[in-house]
Amino acid sequence: MDQRSRHRIGKAEELLSAALKERDARLKQSVKMWPSQALRHSTAVAAIVLSGQPRVDEPLNRSWARALLHYGIDASNEQIAAQRLYPIIDRGEKGSVRFTEIFRMAPVWLLQFTGMAMDARLVKFDLPDVSTALRWGSAGYEDARRWPSLPLGTMMAGDPIPDLDPRRVWITLFCMRTEPIPDFADILSREDEEIRSHRDPLVEDISLALDLDRKPEKEWSRYEKRRMRKLAEWLSRS
Repeated sequence: MDQRSRHRIGKAEELLSAALKERDARLKQSVKMWPSQALRHSTAVAAIVLSGQPRVDEPLNRSWARALLHYGIDASNEQIAAQRLYPIIDRGEKGSVRFTEIFRMAPVWLLQFTGMAMDARLVKFDLPDVSTALRWGSAGYEDARRWPSLPLGTMMAGDPIPDLDPRRVWITLFCMRTEPIPDFADILSREDEEIRSHRDPLVEDISLALDLDRKPEKEWSRYEKRRMRKLAEWLSRS
């Protein structure tokens, strides 16, 4: 290999390393914000469970409007409304205890559609079993990805999503699995390139799934779709 080729390879490795660091920095920043976002989101969903009369065939924004009317909250901003609702919903109890109580009898479709499995991991409360395979529609999937904002429509809206569709990866990780997942904040904080280069392949695939979270599926490369399909198959088996 001549000097020019070595220089090109070295330059490519530098660019790749810089791109990975930038990606990890963005993910780390997002991870830091998740707990506070999840607390507000959990509060909004709890209000819907208690007073919104949610129905699987009705747009969720109607249930949210009923809940706000019930509690006398007049706020167009969802996050501000959730902040005002928290002391009402919490009733002076420890938030995790109160949320465990509220969501114990909530319908599974609502818990899945609003991504409460993610909230439960971040806010540290218990959920009933939400691993039941339910019908999801393509429009419902996009709607659920509004987290930490509430979905607006219905979970089954749009074309049905097949079991091994790559979109099932996000649904499974975000909406159905309540057990702990790898601590990405800890993984991404490691500076040692040797450790980074020997990450567990499963962790890498889950990290990629989170990285693709805000990227429209139509923009995924064939390589990304192939990895997400393999992860979906693994999740369906486990």
